[in-house]
Amino acid sequence: MKHNIHISFENILRKNAVFIIIIILVQIIKIILVLIIMVIWWWFFSSSSFYGDFNLSSTKHGEDGEYYINMYQHLPTTPLAVNELIEGNRYFYVLYNKQGKKIWHSPHYAYLYDDINSIKLPTKKSNLLIYYDEDKKIVDISR
Repeated sequence: MKHNIHISFENILRKNAVFIIIIILVQIIKIILVLIIMVIWWWFFSSSSFYGDFNLSSTKHGEDGEYYINMYQHLPTTPLAVNELIEGNRYFYVLYNKQGKKIWHSPHYAYLYDDINSIKLPTKKSNLLIYYDEDKKIVDISR
């Protein structure tokens, strides 16, 4: 009789260990799913993904009229965006040609200052866009 009780107790411990491992694996899967959802949210709902007249702040036209750049205000769609908006880095830039076709968009997670006058727009002779965030940035739009 003692022998049967001992075997039964070992079976219970073995089953509990398997149950605990299953619980841990389920928790790990939940964490991975939450991380995937967060990355998808930040990718598709970036604070600079949606822009138009509703968040247009300023426009600057190039010297020869070939290009113009719009400065848009970021939207508070993510915690990072809300933090940057509070700190005052509110803007992103979109470059268009004179037909209104989008040529270039500042990096989606670049939070820029409102100094649109310091931007040097491309011309017919030069394909370089020069703007400043914390450093001087030069973009070759011919690529």
